[in-house]
Amino acid sequence: MESGYLIIETSERHPGLVRLCTAAGRLPRLPESAAEDPRIRYLAGFNDVDAALMHAHNALRHRLVNADTRLYRVELPRAIAAVESITLPHRRNYLDPWLEPGVRETIDAMTAAHAARQRQRARIWNLVGWIALALLAAQALTGFL
Repeated sequence: MESGYLIIETSERHPGLVRLCTAAGRLPRLPESAAEDPRIRYLAGFNDVDAALMHAHNALRHRLVNADTRLYRVELPRAIAAVESITLPHRRNYLDPWLEPGVRETIDAMTAAHAARQRQRARIWNLVGWIALALLAAQALTGFL
């Protein structure tokens, strides 16, 4: 378990794609202008950066283009929302200040929707567990049928 940063980058060489990468230890150098390429668009610190990368990949797995370079065909707000909704403890360290107007609100709305879906799935699986437990208890009380 290594603490570090989960980074979302974009590049002019790969239009329409985002790249996930990690950095251990110190905070990476942040962009000083909107013209840098590749450009860090989002950065979050995690206590376990490898687990965070795994969760981010799981959220974006259907949009994977290249596993070796961790490229995904996904809109930037959706990728950021996927990372923001990871249930591991984390802190947002950087969000691109040159984002178009309204993108931050879109990210917040998508993050809320991701979190709601995760809570719904957890409730469903908890219900399945309680039903299984009730069936086992009923079976034990009726003589192990």
